[in-house]
Amino acid sequence: MIVTKKQKQVDRLLFGAVLVLVVIGIFMIYSASSIRGAEKWGDSMRFAKAHLIRVGIAVLLLMILTKIDYHHIRALTPFLLIITIALLFYVLLQPAFHGSKRSILFLNRRFQPSELMKLTVIFYLSAILAKGLKSKVVEGSQLYIHLGIVLGSVTLVLIEPDLGTAMVIFLIAVIMFYLSGMHWAQLGRLIWLIPPLITIGILAFPYQRKRLFDFVNYLLGKAPLTYHVKQSVIALANGGFTGVGFGEGRQKLSFLPEPFSDFILASLGEEMGFVGFLLVFGLMAFIMWRGIRIALRAPDQYGFLLASGITMMIMINALMNACVIVHLLPTTGLPFPFLSYGGSSLIVHMTGIGILLNISQRQGVAETGHGFNKEFIDSRMEQ
Repeated sequence: MIVTKKQKQVDRLLFGAVLVLVVIGIFMIYSASSIRGAEKWGDSMRFAKAHLIRVGIAVLLLMILTKIDYHHIRALTPFLLIITIALLFYVLLQPAFHGSKRSILFLNRRFQPSELMKLTVIFYLSAILAKGLKSKVVEGSQLYIHLGIVLGSVTLVLIEPDLGTAMVIFLIAVIMFYLSGMHWAQLGRLIWLIPPLITIGILAFPYQRKRLFDFVNYLLGKAPLTYHVKQSVIALANGGFTGVGFGEGRQKLSFLPEPFSDFILASLGEEMGFVGFLLVFGLMAFIMWRGIRIALRAPDQYGFLLASGITMMIMINALMNACVIVHLLPTTGLPFPFLSYGGSSLIVHMTGIGILLNISQRQGVAETGHGFNKEFIDSRMEQ
């Protein structure tokens, strides 16, 4: 793709959409956590204040990343990959927290290396696959080396255990290989690894097995809804079209588990109704559009893969979380991007947005004026 000019301003529309979601998340976290904060800590603002600190850190990191050329990430990727894998090993040596070994206590705050691994896999595959099909990096023994690194990372996350995040990382990898121009036959063999991964998660960890069996038994009419999902559905039903009003939700009163983290969408649906859902998913669709636009207008293949991977990471997390609250998927424990309480997820997703904004400043406009990523289009057409 021949580039004739550069854009110097960040994508303000993308930035604005993300900020609106973050603000909605702040208000919903306060509403859903105020009772618990007052009862347990004597401070209704406890969780909201903690989240505001994380928002401040995440926004600062986003602003820094908009100023640093995204190509510098490529040189740092090997070190980041080694550090993240080391952290995944380290977390397995820590005491269990809430029944799993997913987080590390750092400066009196919990940090989940598995969240960072989502971004690290994108950095790694973008750096490798940006070399293009002519470099043969997706063929022969080289393909198995890269695939082995990805599968090793997925396995470390899987045995925490965290089947939901492991599946997100694997799906991101599949999309990245597809975008690199991998042949359909190779891609099909990669996708066939999904059932064994799920089987390992089911057989190795009883509570993962119980979640899946409860989900399947309900679909077969052999069991009722699980408690988590039942309370989520009740919250959505209570909300109706316009919601019961901000702060007036009842399911957060010790009925709905995790009302301001994993099930924050249910809290939002109860208080803001279908209208609130339209707003949130309208913003998410807008973010996806801007992310795809940035990817297709990226000045090089590395920027294209980086922007595509980040956009898909955000969308996969959002869709999987939304599917859980309406019982289209078993409970995964994945937070909703930009809305849910949780520093690791917020910082990783805001870091991704910062990189997207950085790429948008350097996006090129092809001579055709359409800004299509020609190398990707041609690779797909050849197949």
